Amino acid sequence: MAGKVQTISEIRRRITEMLGTEWPAEEAAALASAILREYTGMGMAAQLAFGERVPDAGAAARIEDAAVRAAAGEPLQYIFGYTEFCGHRIEVQPGVLIPRPETEEMTMMIIRGNAGFTGAVTDLCTGSGCIAVALSLAFPGASLTATDFSDAALAVARRNVGLTGAAVSLRKSDILTDEPSAVPLSDIIVSNPPYVTMREKAAMHRNVLDHEPHEALFVPDDDPLLYYRAIAAVAETRLMPGGTVWLEVNENLAKDTAALFYGPLYRMVQVIQDIRGKERFVKSEKHG
Repeated sequence: MAGKVQTISEIRRRITEMLGTEWPAEEAAALASAILREYTGMGMAAQLAFGERVPDAGAAARIEDAAVRAAAGEPLQYIFGYTEFCGHRIEVQPGVLIPRPETEEMTMMIIRGNAGFTGAVTDLCTGSGCIAVALSLAFPGASLTATDFSDAALAVARRNVGLTGAAVSLRKSDILTDEPSAVPLSDIIVSNPPYVTMREKAAMHRNVLDHEPHEALFVPDDDPLLYYRAIAAVAETRLMPGGTVWLEVNENLAKDTAALFYGPLYRMVQVIQDIRGKERFVKSEKHG
C-alpha cells in the first residue's frame, strides 16, 4: 500500500485478503505466508511471533508485486523463479512445466529403490530437468541422459544442470517422431509426459491454463496414450534386459497405460498409487 508503512502482520492480513479473491481462504493464507517468507526470510512462526516488525522498502515492494501477480493467477514458482524438488532448488520459467509433488514422489521411489545405482538412465520429456538432476545427484556413478523437443525447456534444464552441479547429457528429441535409436540404451527409462485430456481441461485452475505450457500438459481426447505408446516402443529396444520403466500417468488411465507393457518382454508391470491414493505411476520391469 503506497505511502503507508505496514508491519508484517498488516501486510500478511492485507495480501491474504487480496489473494482471497482468487483462492480459497486457507490456500490464500498459505500463499501470503510463502510470499512473505521469500522476501523477508521469515517462516510462518516468525511471521506470527514478530508480526510488529516492518520490512525494508525493497522487500515491501517485492512482496506487493508478488501478491498482485499471484492474485491475478500467476503461479508463485514463476514469480519466484524456482521451486524445490527432492531437496534441490530447480529453476522454472514460463514455457516450462512446474514440477508437481507427484513427480517428486516418483523420483524419490526410484532413488530409494536403487541405492548405489551406477547404470544408465534416460529421462524422456524432461521439461525443467528436475527428474534427471535429482537422479544424477542421487546416483553420482550413473550415466544420465534427458531429452525434450522444446528449446525453452532444454534451456532451463541446461541451467538447472549447471546450477546444481548435476551430470546430465541433454538432447533435443521428440519421442513421437524420432526413431527409438535416438534414445541411448538404458537401465532405467523414466518419463512424466503430457497426459491430461482435453476434456479435463475445464476442471483446471486458470493459474495452470493461463501460464503453463499446454504442449507439456494436454493430449487429445481420442488418443490420450500417444506418448505412452511411443515410450513403450522405445523401451522395446532401448531398455536393457532387467531394466525398468517408470511413468507418471493419468489417474483415470493407469490400467490402460500399464496394459501397453503387458507381454513377454516384461516380468512385472505394476500400477502404484501416490500419497493421495490415486493410481499415478506405472512401473514395468523387463526380463533379465
